[in-house]
Amino acid sequence: GTSCERDISVLTGVQAAAAADKKRYCVYPVFWSAGDRFYVPDKYGDLERYAKSEYDGGREVVFYKDTLCYVKKNKLKPLCKVDCVLVCTHGGRGENGALQGYFQTLGIPYTSPDVLACAVGMDKDIFKAVCKKLSLPLLPYVTARESEDSGAVVKKASKLGYPLIVKPGSQGSSIGINVCKDEKELEEALDTAYEYDDKAVIEKALDDFREINCACVKIGGEILPSTLEEPVVWRDFLSFEDKYMSGKKGGSDRKVRDFPAQLDEKTGCEIQNMTAKVYAALALKGIVRCDYLIDRASGKVYFNEINTIPGSLAGYLY
Repeated sequence: GTSCERDISVLTGVQAAAAADKKRYCVYPVFWSAGDRFYVPDKYGDLERYAKSEYDGGREVVFYKDTLCYVKKNKLKPLCKVDCVLVCTHGGRGENGALQGYFQTLGIPYTSPDVLACAVGMDKDIFKAVCKKLSLPLLPYVTARESEDSGAVVKKASKLGYPLIVKPGSQGSSIGINVCKDEKELEEALDTAYEYDDKAVIEKALDDFREINCACVKIGGEILPSTLEEPVVWRDFLSFEDKYMSGKKGGSDRKVRDFPAQLDEKTGCEIQNMTAKVYAALALKGIVRCDYLIDRASGKVYFNEINTIPGSLAGYLY
């Protein structure tokens, strides 16, 4: 993918390709470069070769109708008929519905939610409006736009009470997110958020909370929420580095989560039921992950956000 989450997308893609049953599937990993070109790599397990935004190995390919084709001397040579695309692109046009629309136009089946669901899930402001319609519990928030007067935004947001957390309107993996404790920090946090999007969501931040994640998938007509996990939080919120860069092997050499999460049955069922409710209401497809916050003082559960293409495809939750 072409978003700032491209490195995580590469990891997810490599994991998925390695996990696929080669007796049942013929796997063609396709790398989407920053230059908007597609490549089939020579060795998909070699992570170092994906380090650059422009891939330095493999052959360029294009999708033509339902076929993946090599580009050779400005001509297309069929490589394989595409039965299905396993989408592993996090953030940006890989998760906001643009890539899904591309495959839909070509008539190629894909594994993620559809164009509308991806677009809604990617936009935090729009998705919160959906959550309100579904009567899901949300933390108090306001939406800010870069074009608005900054003083008016700060005044409006300050009424929520500090601390506040500022998030880019359409971003994931904790990129561009900051917790602020006063107006000065809020202004700085908005400047950071606007580097990624022209819209930001400002929420009331909990002083002491637990984060709980729940994936969901539909199989044979049945919506199946996953076992719950609780990431280990070292700072005010789980940052990009916490999620993906901790330890020499992306955190595998240290404890990064409690799985299953230690919750009472009532709270666990509440979270799983909310996840299934969102999945059904948006007519989602494939694997998604919903993230929740629990206020330690009150025990109240808040819906935080949805990931329509979760890291590692949430395989670790099943």
